[in-house]
Amino acid sequence: MQGQITLSKKERHYQFLYLILMLVVAIIFLGIIFLKGFESPFSDEDIISVQNLEEKAKFDQKQKYSFKTLDSTFSMINRLTDEPPQPFVENNIIYGINDVVNYFQNGDNITDIRKDAYPQIAKFYKMYFNDKKIISSKTENIKSFKKQFDECSIGFKEKRSQLFQRETALKSRTQ
Repeated sequence: MQGQITLSKKERHYQFLYLILMLVVAIIFLGIIFLKGFESPFSDEDIISVQNLEEKAKFDQKQKYSFKTLDSTFSMINRLTDEPPQPFVENNIIYGINDVVNYFQNGDNITDIRKDAYPQIAKFYKMYFNDKKIISSKTENIKSFKKQFDECSIGFKEKRSQLFQRETALKSRTQ
């Protein structure tokens, strides 16, 4: 028959601490073995931030040159009145809108998300230009209708005076 070996309370504490220490050593040892080949995600952080700053600087530099196109296109659209636009002005506006759309799509490797605003700006310019053209066509229609109304009212007055003259001539005959 075998006897049970009992440990004192102090020995059990030491055994527990020994097992915990062995577990920590094993985790560190296995971590070093398995994670030795992996790259740290923080090692390229400085390089990525420098690249982002360079991208922003490239975008800002290119954006400076786009202001002239943006401003001139908007001012051409804004100057339109309720008269139909002249063909050369209309062509200049369309070319300006196309320049705004294609400003950052010509092969520059700029990854700044602000460049996505340029097609949206061009859409706004196109809508604004179409609205101005609609206003001019409606104004032309209104002027045409007023002219037709004036001609009709003149014709109506002439017909009325002719009828009045006929009626008075008929009344004078019958009397």
